[in-house]
Amino acid sequence: MLVQEPASHTRRGGLPDRGAKGRAVTIKTFLGSDTDRPQDLAAAKRARTTPTGADFRVSVVIPARNCAKTIEGVVTPIVEDLMTVGAIDEVIVVNHDSLDDTARLAARAGARVIDFSAAGPITRIPDSGKGSVMWKGIWASTGDIVVFIDGDHLRFDSSKVSRLVGPLLRDPALHHVRGFYDRYEGGRTTEAMARPVLSLLHPELAGMRQPLSGEHASRRATLAELIFPVGWGTEFSILDQISRRHGAPAIGQVDLHYKQHTKGDWAHISLQAFELLYVALRTELRTQGRELPEHWGSVVMTPGERPGEVLPRPARTAELPPLASLPGWADRERERSD
Repeated sequence: MLVQEPASHTRRGGLPDRGAKGRAVTIKTFLGSDTDRPQDLAAAKRARTTPTGADFRVSVVIPARNCAKTIEGVVTPIVEDLMTVGAIDEVIVVNHDSLDDTARLAARAGARVIDFSAAGPITRIPDSGKGSVMWKGIWASTGDIVVFIDGDHLRFDSSKVSRLVGPLLRDPALHHVRGFYDRYEGGRTTEAMARPVLSLLHPELAGMRQPLSGEHASRRATLAELIFPVGWGTEFSILDQISRRHGAPAIGQVDLHYKQHTKGDWAHISLQAFELLYVALRTELRTQGRELPEHWGSVVMTPGERPGEVLPRPARTAELPPLASLPGWADRERERSD
């Protein structure tokens, strides 16, 4: 079922607040789907072809680091429920230098495992984070739709993938669909940083329930045109860039009901928030033809244990170029379509 989530507020006098970009829009919000069942998703996928007439493909990419306790519980239902009926074509786990058994367990569950440090298109990425893992996952994938799922779910079912893919199969105007949850213990960075930044820079996206959700799906061509911050600012940056390029109506959200996952500590949260803010301000200033002020640092300063002590924690502020701009991308895409 599709509902419309208001994305604008009201100013005094009853006039709609259209934000800095002059647009009052609604976010397409899906509370249910006719592709929840694996067989229905497979049928909807078979009904689609690429512009060249090739079979339409869907890839699931799972960034994972030290997820040995959870990775099989994420991969197995996707493989058993969706791959076996042709609803998706591959599950890729990008193993980000795990020190535990993540890679072996993911492969045992049926995933194709990519070693982050050895994977292309650029093997060595200093200070890499989630964004660089996602970027390499797109490169390794073959799907016309690429679905991202976090690898640290404590409970997971394959309908989450079905619900993300369905709207993109049905609605050609959508470029990106992000999950939200009725029951979710988390969202600290969302409420303290992401939502205020969206209200300031992208009021047209104010209707996004969980803008930093790690569960989302996009068209491959759309992802290939985006710059990827290497760290935690990636989830926000995807929304930011797609909205600027294609407009907020190109973004939808779908109810995935619940999320239970492992959580970071407060120091981890402050670093996430800093990287998000850095990415948001850099993109905004770049759009205006300006650079970040030289006196702005890229280090999170936190109090130490001793009175007056300050501990610097370097943030990951590098970014990776759009995949479509790389010399090997066009050849790779031709091979994928053959």
